Amino acid sequence: MDLVLPNLFGDFRHSLDEKNRLTIPSRWRRAEGEEWVIVPEPARQFLMVMFPEEFARVTTAVESNPNLVPEQRRAFLRQLHAQAQHGVPDKQGRLVLSEQHCRDTGLKGEVALVGGRGRFEIWSPAKWKRSQEEENATFQHVAKLIGL
Repeated sequence: MDLVLPNLFGDFRHSLDEKNRLTIPSRWRRAEGEEWVIVPEPARQFLMVMFPEEFARVTTAVESNPNLVPEQRRAFLRQLHAQAQHGVPDKQGRLVLSEQHCRDTGLKGEVALVGGRGRFEIWSPAKWKRSQEEENATFQHVAKLIGL
């Protein structure tokens, strides 16, 4: 049976403070002290903040993918794990993002938090707006196909 991960709904604007702390929306928070895994998206357009179960699912998908040769698996998993960081929110629900992650993805000041299945994404507002504009035609097409 597949693991069912919670969906995190919404699109929020928050600000990083001077210590790169980011407040997780209260409706997305888990039990106090629960861990997240923070990893840059491969093209470094945004950060992915995943439940550990989602990170494990991604790892398993790579390990079991018959289209990948062993060298590709090792290289991908090495890079994924090297770039990943553990994050545990403080009592105010804030995660500390690494300086390197923020620099690599262009995150500073205001950021956009975008919900997803088993994770959320942290974008610069300009990149998020551009992504929405680029994906709008696809969203409308799929919505029409499924009768939404």
